[in-house]
Amino acid sequence: MSTDAAAFRRALAGTLVVLGAAGLALAVTSVLQGPKLTTAAVDPIAATELTGQRVVLELNQPIERVDGDLAVEPDLDATLSFDDDLLVVEFADPLPYATEVSVSIDGVVGTSQPNAGTISHRFTTADADLLTLVRNSPAGEPDQLVRTSVGDPTTREVLLEAPVLEQFARAGDVIAATAVEDDGTNSLWLAVDGADDEPAPVTLPTAGVVRSLGASTTHPLIAFTLDSGTRTAEGADDAYRSALFAIDVSGGAVEAVPVTGPSGEVLQATEWWFVPGTASLVVQDFDGALLLVDPLTGAAPVALGAHDELRGVLPGSRTVVAADPDGGTLIDLETGESAPNDLPVADLPDGAYPGRVVQLDADGAYLMQVLLPTVADDGTTRATTLVIRVDDTGTSVLYSTDESSRLLDFCVSPNGRLLATETAQADAASDRYPNLPSSVDRLTTVVDVATGELVLTQAGGSSDWCR
Repeated sequence: MSTDAAAFRRALAGTLVVLGAAGLALAVTSVLQGPKLTTAAVDPIAATELTGQRVVLELNQPIERVDGDLAVEPDLDATLSFDDDLLVVEFADPLPYATEVSVSIDGVVGTSQPNAGTISHRFTTADADLLTLVRNSPAGEPDQLVRTSVGDPTTREVLLEAPVLEQFARAGDVIAATAVEDDGTNSLWLAVDGADDEPAPVTLPTAGVVRSLGASTTHPLIAFTLDSGTRTAEGADDAYRSALFAIDVSGGAVEAVPVTGPSGEVLQATEWWFVPGTASLVVQDFDGALLLVDPLTGAAPVALGAHDELRGVLPGSRTVVAADPDGGTLIDLETGESAPNDLPVADLPDGAYPGRVVQLDADGAYLMQVLLPTVADDGTTRATTLVIRVDDTGTSVLYSTDESSRLLDFCVSPNGRLLATETAQADAASDRYPNLPSSVDRLTTVVDVATGELVLTQAGGSSDWCR
């Protein structure tokens, strides 16, 4: 063997030893590092719309146990569970819009080795739009449907212009709007956000006035009530009186379908709400009976009992809020069970008059409109309107009118985290719309329900968060 060949063999052997040692070190390091995240799944839109949404974290090995804690930033109510190689973080409430959310779990031990690891993931929730209707017709200009983004409140976009628009609703990219005809009745139109097509008319079963136009936040559904016939002091005297109709706007033929009761009759609704996450509506008829109906399948309605008042559905949930003179009731639509709804008592100043209540969660947090008369220096009495938040920790003021303004309406965003108030100048004239008159120069203000901080202001009213 030559000297050069021997030297080559010794060098090769040394290299193999080094590579073998490096490979062994990498293998040991991999074993000692603990479990690793391979994929993460979360729906950033549904996370802002519904309760019980989850972040699913898949690891590179099955999980033996979790010795550490779950940390969520910002501070959100969430629980942790695991199954096989999956860590599941479930949120109790809909998440805030346009927000970066971080979840981190330490002390995660896999089945492959005893060392613990920390699993972390970040995601950003979907933004939300606020749509308002600016009524310019009294001044001779077309009415406008205007959009502003919660995540970027400096944006302003006109989505739709038309003469004498009275109300609107939005289901996904589809916008439904009513226009006032020469005889005072309404026509109903559908437009697609971002499309170049002209709005398409919806054929109504009869001429009349469309009321309570609203849309599902999670399904392509629009609903409304229709009054027809000659108006008298007692209401409509023929055909329809608060008859409830629904429209599937997912595509294809557009038709207003009657929502029917137990005997196949068109339901006459004093109040109705979409149930988030479903294609169902909860309806109160003129006898006070509550019914759960599915306008798409025509399945038999489910009776939910009778109550004096249907206050709505808790944000993002399937829990109905009802009220009677002797107390409130929560109805869980998933189980069919009812439970007393005991609300904390608001701490109101002397002489205050409590008004409408909007409940935020099953723990009893709610918003209340309060009228507070005050006596000015000149001896005249003026009224300030407050929107207060009440929960187990106490009472706080989220919004207050001043001497120059008055409150027309208020509501919460679909996730229950933002308050939208609609105001007008105290001396503002009526806009003279025949069916749903309001005040000229309306303004919508949005504040954070938890902090009262201002989020945005936008011209117009009739926010798509309200109905």
